[in-house]
Amino acid sequence: MNSKKNKPDISLLVFKGTLIVVVFLLGGFLANSGFAPFKLIEKGLKDTEKLAEETTRQRPMLLDKGIYKGDGVTIHKQDQAYQGLTVMQGWFPEGPQARLVDMDGNVIHTWMIDFFGIWDKPEHIYPKRNIPKTPFNYHTMGLAVLRDGSIVANVQNQGAVKLDKCGKVIWTVDRMTHHSVTPTEDGGFWMPGNQDLRKVPDDLWFLGLTREKLMESMGRYENMLLYVDANGEIKKEFSVLQAVADANFEHQIYDALQIRKGDPTHINDIEIVTQALAAKLDNINAGDLLVSIRQFHMVAIFDQDSGKIKWHQAGPWVRQHDPDITEDGDISVFNNRNYHVNLNEIPGSNITELDPVTRQARIVYPQAGQKRFYSDIMGSHQALPNGNMLIIESRRGRVFEIDSEGDIVWEYVKMYDKEYASLIEWAERYDSDYFSVNDWTCN
Repeated sequence: MNSKKNKPDISLLVFKGTLIVVVFLLGGFLANSGFAPFKLIEKGLKDTEKLAEETTRQRPMLLDKGIYKGDGVTIHKQDQAYQGLTVMQGWFPEGPQARLVDMDGNVIHTWMIDFFGIWDKPEHIYPKRNIPKTPFNYHTMGLAVLRDGSIVANVQNQGAVKLDKCGKVIWTVDRMTHHSVTPTEDGGFWMPGNQDLRKVPDDLWFLGLTREKLMESMGRYENMLLYVDANGEIKKEFSVLQAVADANFEHQIYDALQIRKGDPTHINDIEIVTQALAAKLDNINAGDLLVSIRQFHMVAIFDQDSGKIKWHQAGPWVRQHDPDITEDGDISVFNNRNYHVNLNEIPGSNITELDPVTRQARIVYPQAGQKRFYSDIMGSHQALPNGNMLIIESRRGRVFEIDSEGDIVWEYVKMYDKEYASLIEWAERYDSDYFSVNDWTCN
């Protein structure tokens, strides 16, 4: 017997081992460098993971744990609260909707905001993987409520729709609109919108960012200010990214890109400059646009005709929402305050008011000894005619009204289920005679 036949060939083993190591290292290099097919495999895995997450979700996105007790109106001091009707928008146990409630919390009317019923072929959404797969994968934020009972609502990052009193679609804005809908005196609306990545100009890409990279992630980059007329037609649009680049906001752009490569501006509200505010500032006109740029912690005034930035203020708020203009021309802001800036304190948001001339800011609510509230994202507020204020604690499913002393005179709480709060993204109080509707019933 030849014993050599039973012994391994050492040179062959060394060759095979070396080949395996080389192939492994080469594969790692190619994968890290983004060469096909590794890039395609990675993208396929990410898309599959996202699809699995969306189709198996058991609750709506963005819900937070509930911390408040009660169901509906839990506080109502009739002599101190501003009486009227409150419209709320968000995700409730019944679905994504706007609801009209009276001071006792009775639901008078609802408008269901059904993405799938509004758009059967949403060709305007890009990249396509951002199209919701189930009702739990979209939410509604931004609402204008009209006297005839119709509404104009945003489906966040998907588009805007006008519904009649009974929920029939009147028109749609087939752009990726989001966050706010602001009525104008001529019957139109201002709303933010995401630009299709394929249409972003080549000279607006900051170094290291590409369409391809962002299409693989969140798919958002350039925010637009859109003016929509009463018939749902876009008549004017301004690029926020172009405006901030022209204004040389370099350090704000740098900081924003460190937080998130996509969506560096994140517009969350547009308000129309009033005569009272315009009178306080040089070169500012009534009709200009007061815009909240969340990623910059900034509110800025854009020219209504050119889209150029004419005035701005960064801070002292953090990741703010809903700047409003007071009767005397000051600027009131829902200051979200991220939990990272709370030191050893319990996280808390506040309402901050700014004098645009002196640039001095003060906290309106809560002050020392007053109850805290917190919404890490979203949130809004409304000054009421009697001096009270309505505050929307969005992620905790709570709307409450305070008087001039900071005492809570009305409160509405809504859970989504036993564990999570409803998501109340927007709310506003209307006078009891605001609507021209005599009968809210629908077939």
